[in-house]
Amino acid sequence: MPSVAHLVRRAPEPGAPRRPVVRRVVRVLVRVVVPVVLAVLVLLPDLVGLDRHLPFAVFAALRPALAVAGAGVVVVLAVLCRRRLRGTTAVGVAGVAVVVAVAAGFVVPRAVPAAPPPPGGTALTVLELNAFEGRADVGALADVVRRERPDLVVLPEAGERFRGRIAALLPEYRSWTNVPARAADVRGITVLSSPRAGDVTARTISDAPGTPTDTRYPWAEITGGILGPVRLGAVHVVSIVPGWVAYWPGELAQMQRWCAAGPALVVGDLNATPDHSAFRTGTRGCTDAATERGGSLAGTWFAGAPRALGAQIDHVLMTGGPRAREVAVLDVPGSDHRALLARLTL
Repeated sequence: MPSVAHLVRRAPEPGAPRRPVVRRVVRVLVRVVVPVVLAVLVLLPDLVGLDRHLPFAVFAALRPALAVAGAGVVVVLAVLCRRRLRGTTAVGVAGVAVVVAVAAGFVVPRAVPAAPPPPGGTALTVLELNAFEGRADVGALADVVRRERPDLVVLPEAGERFRGRIAALLPEYRSWTNVPARAADVRGITVLSSPRAGDVTARTISDAPGTPTDTRYPWAEITGGILGPVRLGAVHVVSIVPGWVAYWPGELAQMQRWCAAGPALVVGDLNATPDHSAFRTGTRGCTDAATERGGSLAGTWFAGAPRALGAQIDHVLMTGGPRAREVAVLDVPGSDHRALLARLTL
C-alpha cells in the first residue's frame, strides 16, 4: 500500500490542466492552419476570389512553377521529418499536400494534347510577339518570319516606328498599325499579312474613354482574305501592375465580343493565363490553341527566365471552327516576351 507522502507527491494540483488549452490552440494554428491558408493564398487564389488583386494575380500567373515548388517542399518535409511527422505536424503537411494536389489538378491537364483536328480545311499560320515598346530585334524577327512563313503576324507594343522598320525587311508582307504615327510604340499593334493571306483588311477598335467597352490600349480586328468568315481580334490587355490591375478583369471580359460570337480568333498579349478566373470568364466559348496542343505551360513571359518558370500570357484563342495543329514558343532577342507560333486549320 503506497504511503500518504507518496500519494501527496503524485496528486495533481487542483485546476491545473496537464496540457493547457492555449498551448494546444497555438500549436494547431502554427502547424496546421497557417501553412494551409498560406498554401491556398499562393496556389489557389482564384478559388477564394483574390486573383483579381495584387499580389495574388501574380501568384495565379505562376501557378505551374509554384505548384512544382510546393510539391518539392512537401516531399522534403516528409523525408527530413519522417520520424517526427505525427500529430498536428502531420496534419499540416497533409493539408498543404492536398492544396498542392488541387493546384496540380488545374495545371497538369494543360500539358496533355487533345485529339488532332481532322484533315482538310484551310491552313493558317499565325505568329504573335509583344515587341516590348518597339525594342524587339527587327532583324531576328524578320528571320523568324522568313523561316516560319506565317500568314498573319500580330505585334503588340509596335506602332508606326516599329512597323516601318520591320516592313523594310519584309517587303513582300503588307503591314498596318492601329495608332497614329506620333503615338509611342507601346500603344500600338502592328499586323503583317503575307501574299497568301490575300485581301485582308484591318480596322482599329478604340472606344470612347469611360464606356463599358473602353480599353487602355487600342485593339484591332482583321477580316477577309484567307480568314473567310473568321474575324481575328488583335489585342493587348492591360498589365497586372498597381494603377492598372483594376481595369484588367474588364478588359479580359471584352474577349466576349469574339468568343461569344464566332467564328473568330483572338491573338495577342492578354497578360493572363488559364489560372486566372478573369481569363476563364472573359474567354468563355474560346479554346486556347496552346492548351489544345498541350503546350500552354511554356512561358512567353518573362523571356529572361527559363520557360518552365515563366507564364504563358500570349495567346491564340479560337472559336466557331478553327482548330490548332501545332503550337510553338520561339525566342526573339530584344523583347521581354517570347513569340507564339500557331499553325491552325480553318
